[in-house]
Amino acid sequence: LLGTWYTWQQLTRPSDNSFTKRHQSDAYATQVIIFHTDSEGNLYDQLKTPLSVHYPLDNSISLTTPLFNLFLKNNESWELSAKYGKLKENNDHLQLWDNVKLNQKKGLSAYPSSTLTTSTLDVNLKEKTAETSAPVTITQANQTIHAIGLHANFNTKTIQLLSQVKGQLKPTKSK
Repeated sequence: LLGTWYTWQQLTRPSDNSFTKRHQSDAYATQVIIFHTDSEGNLYDQLKTPLSVHYPLDNSISLTTPLFNLFLKNNESWELSAKYGKLKENNDHLQLWDNVKLNQKKGLSAYPSSTLTTSTLDVNLKEKTAETSAPVTITQANQTIHAIGLHANFNTKTIQLLSQVKGQLKPTKSK
């Protein structure tokens, strides 16, 4: 009897679902490709995602398997990918998590000159900087570096590893 009364109370109670509505998405897009150019018309960055969902409460955009390219001078670029992402703060900040990978590309080569992997990364798109406090692995040609945390500045081409840095250099095979 008490269970019936409680169920009836829940079903007949006026619902104020404004809180729920604000936490729901209000728009989505599929197969998204966004290009940004600088004031001179040069490609600045590019975002590809099969699904983006906008949330009005915090004006954020959730991204599924985002692929973000950040273009620098001299045909250099960084390709950032993850399982999930989120654009925040007027699309000036990109959060990536779950299998985050950064590939540095130099010139017109399709092959990365270095690869960085981590579990989460916060990217400031205006400043072209990135940081994480998670474990990081950097792989280049014949070396591997492990660390906890990093701060990267794509403009100055610097990566500062924050703690517990360990490296391994593999000898190259001579002919």
